[in-house]
Amino acid sequence: MYKNMLEYSYQELALLVTQFQSDKNVIADIHERFVLYEAVHRYLNNHESLTMKWIEQSLQLSFPKVYSVVNHLVKKGYLIRKPSTEDKRIKLLLPTNKALNGVKLFEEMKLNELHALGISKNEVTGIPRLKDFSEATRLKIQEEFLSAEEDWS
Repeated sequence: MYKNMLEYSYQELALLVTQFQSDKNVIADIHERFVLYEAVHRYLNNHESLTMKWIEQSLQLSFPKVYSVVNHLVKKGYLIRKPSTEDKRIKLLLPTNKALNGVKLFEEMKLNELHALGISKNEVTGIPRLKDFSEATRLKIQEEFLSAEEDWS
C-alpha cells in the first residue's frame, strides 16, 4: 500500500494544480508554497521571522524572483510585511490568518486522505525526506524530479 502512495499523491497534485491554477486562492507555484509553509512553520514554532534575504539565499533565487514570489503572496493575502524593530530596512514576512487557516485545512485534508488509505495519524511523524525512501525510490525521484547536477545526499 505504501509503495504507491507517493506516486498517487503526485498524480493527484498534478491534477489539482492543472484544475485550480486559475483560482486566485490556490498556490500552484512551488516557490510560493515553500515560502508560505516556511513562514507558517516559523510563526507556529516561534522561530525567527522569514525575510526576503533568507529566501534569496536559501532557495538561491534572484532578488527579482523573490520579490515577485513574496509580492504575489502579499497580494493574495497570505503574507504581510512588517518592518523589523532592529533594522527598519529589513521587512519580516509573517503569515496572515488566511494562511494559517489554509495550511491547517490542507494538512487536515491530507491526514484524511492518509486515513482513507489505512494510515493512522500516529504513523505520520512529519514530512518525508528523500533519505527516508528506499534506494530504488530515491533514484526514481531523482530521475523524474531533480537535475543530475544537484546533490541530495
